[in-house]
Amino acid sequence: MVRSVEYLPLAQHGQVRIHVPKARSGGKRRGIVGGLIVLLLLLAIPLLLLFGGSSWPVNALASKDAYMEHFRGAATIRPINDKAVLMYKTGHSVIYNRIPIQFIEPRPDIPNRMIYSDVPLQIAGFPVIDALANLTDLLGTSPAFSEYNRLQKAHKNGENVAASTVGWDLDRFKFAPLMTHAWKSFPNATWFVTIDGDSFVFWSTLLHWLERYFDRPEYDDWYLGYDEMADETRTKFFAHGGAGFVVSRGLVDALHKGDPDGHAFHRNVNFNLIGCGDCAMGAVIADVPGRNGHTDAGRDLFHHDGLDKLIFRPRLWHTYVLSLHHNSPAQLNLLRNWEKRFLPSIPEWDGVRQCDVLYGLTPAFLREPLQAYIRASDNVNKSRAGGADATAAKQVLARLNRTVVQPGWKADEVDRITCEGACLEQYGRGTSAEKCDRACDAHENCYGWQLSQASCTLAINGFRIGTPVDPKFQISTAWRLDRIAALERGMPCSDPAWRNATDARGHGLRPGRSDQTQTGLDKKWRLKGIVPVSAPRTGPWIRPQGPIPEEENSEKGGVYGIVANVD
Repeated sequence: MVRSVEYLPLAQHGQVRIHVPKARSGGKRRGIVGGLIVLLLLLAIPLLLLFGGSSWPVNALASKDAYMEHFRGAATIRPINDKAVLMYKTGHSVIYNRIPIQFIEPRPDIPNRMIYSDVPLQIAGFPVIDALANLTDLLGTSPAFSEYNRLQKAHKNGENVAASTVGWDLDRFKFAPLMTHAWKSFPNATWFVTIDGDSFVFWSTLLHWLERYFDRPEYDDWYLGYDEMADETRTKFFAHGGAGFVVSRGLVDALHKGDPDGHAFHRNVNFNLIGCGDCAMGAVIADVPGRNGHTDAGRDLFHHDGLDKLIFRPRLWHTYVLSLHHNSPAQLNLLRNWEKRFLPSIPEWDGVRQCDVLYGLTPAFLREPLQAYIRASDNVNKSRAGGADATAAKQVLARLNRTVVQPGWKADEVDRITCEGACLEQYGRGTSAEKCDRACDAHENCYGWQLSQASCTLAINGFRIGTPVDPKFQISTAWRLDRIAALERGMPCSDPAWRNATDARGHGLRPGRSDQTQTGLDKKWRLKGIVPVSAPRTGPWIRPQGPIPEEENSEKGGVYGIVANVD
């Protein structure tokens, strides 16, 4: 039997105790000299301020205040920030490709950040906790134990470690121990957020969502995320780990009922029987009394893929985006830099919406023509009918291409329609971008198309951004700027009334997946505008295991309610 290893002792707030060596001989003399130097500096500073004139750097003493400019507006730090724990789950073979960029800057808005892996070390002053240190007895009976030993040995010998498929198998055993560790390290926390090392979470927006819609996290067993199917029978579900998932203290307490150290929790049979850890965690949570096997909420908010796969839909135009997965270090940096610029520009009550992401983060070849087209379209609508300004505005709009076509680019269609054979022949023989565009004209909900050598497929009810593809495949993707501009005109992205209306309806307050096509919801959706709501909501928005039945709480709450969305 392999002996289990104890965790590294933790001090308050989950920080590792740092050993401070005793002073060597001669320390007293060095202290006196240091004191004299400090005294001279204190005497010199007033003289420099008095006689130095403009040579003194204006912001030399204000760097901290300048940095805190990032935490204004919707990024304002609130009491809930101290009540949430963000747990990065990674592995030693990929840790240096994912984690350093996440910790490259101070995050006073995330005071409780933890890194869990399979090898203990330090990165940028942050401890990396070996989540498996207490499970060597269990791992000794698993094929994954050889991978654990390989990683431990490589770290001790200073060797580079190549990623392996076995690492994913080892990863499943981390979910329960990291949850216990964070739960015991932060006894006052009410929310525990688990994400992968290559995931990006829009933290302030996530906290807005938790704070507004989910009551009593200290007691209720909330399980929030992307509701992934665990099998083809559609009977078992779990919160996708790459998309990130959130559990309340009430649920973590229930997982440790009668098991305060998590010994039985960590060794639950599901972690041995089920190959993926997030799926196994879902099975364990499903066994908690009162649970139904699903997440409680998070549909269309947590995304198990990156920006390239995000589906922009009219019914989700103002809906929150809480997470993106499968990001490279460069993409993680891009997302954070944009978030820092954007959040201070919107009110404290607001958050990141799908339309914000479209206008702020899409590639320049699409973003810039789209912005130009929307401006020109707005000028046409605002100009006086029949006047010279209207004629000029229409001429400007007419000079712009209504379609952006990007060769060597593939964006998976949303609710796609394939146009080939007879469908294309009505526009002439062969396939071409012009014929594909005309086919898109025939469908009012077509937002773009994809052209290959043999066929044209139309993106119906929404669109994706996509990624480059090998030119040898001869695939081009197009986006219809006129259709996107019409959507923006009907539901202005920055209009506070529309943003408030979506908040009043509630974001993703049902279980579900964020990338599903052919849901039926988009076909039923019709834009009808916004109407005032008679009274604000007084009861809870949702209870664990599902939304509040309408007969229990008929009021929609907030300042506005959306008549349009069938959700």
